[in-house]
Amino acid sequence: MNTMLDDHVICHGITERYAATTETEACVEEILTRGYTVVPGSLDAKTIALASECSDRSYGMQCELLGGEQNLARINDANIARAPCAEFDVFIEIAMDPKVHEVARALLGKNFILYSQNAIINVPTTNHYQFSWHRDLNYQHWTSSRCLALSALLCIDPFDDVTGGTYVLPATHKVEKFPSDRYVLNNQLCIHAQPGDWILFDSMLFHRTGMNSSANKRRAVNHIIVPPFMAQQYDFLNMIGDRLTTDEERLFFGQGRSVAPSATEWRQTRINRL
Repeated sequence: MNTMLDDHVICHGITERYAATTETEACVEEILTRGYTVVPGSLDAKTIALASECSDRSYGMQCELLGGEQNLARINDANIARAPCAEFDVFIEIAMDPKVHEVARALLGKNFILYSQNAIINVPTTNHYQFSWHRDLNYQHWTSSRCLALSALLCIDPFDDVTGGTYVLPATHKVEKFPSDRYVLNNQLCIHAQPGDWILFDSMLFHRTGMNSSANKRRAVNHIIVPPFMAQQYDFLNMIGDRLTTDEERLFFGQGRSVAPSATEWRQTRINRL
């Protein structure tokens, strides 16, 4: 029997339990158990305002490089600025947030790298491929006793039912198959968060972006953090290596790894296939 009296949790027949004595430990317990957590107020208003402006500017620059937004729409990749740290240093600063790294270290061990960074722009009344349920490790139908990837979504604008918050199916990082429609409709929930908050979740948790029915764009910057044995989506060092100033930055962005030369070339290859 488990019960709660006021602020005291009373247990019976339990010999093992989590001891979450720090904020990091509390975040880890929530991610391991239900698949997600929210870290409030991690970044200040000035940084968030700059990230908002630079998300739009980065996306505009990438559209121009690839022959216009219509080309990104053709590959189902519109309204995403891929690897925006290539254009603006604020995204390097964001990716190095120590609160996120503390949680990543607790979940993944002392060695981890950035797999991808994308600014997601949810435009009102506009379809977005992330409206579909998915895992950030796409096409995978298995479970693991340990977290193998951490998704860290920085909220630049308010996240709620109106602006299109992130919808999750709690604990589905522990389930191999995607649930039935009935289960999804009965159990999905929208995470509410404010600008500067982080939504951290196991990358195997089923989630989606909600429809933005507000009058304004809703922006976020997603990071997928993985153990070093996983290949990165972009060659961050090729793009920003000369702007990294510490060993910690160089290791996190994948020092010594060879992948796609840039986000632009990764996209151009897909465009060329058409």
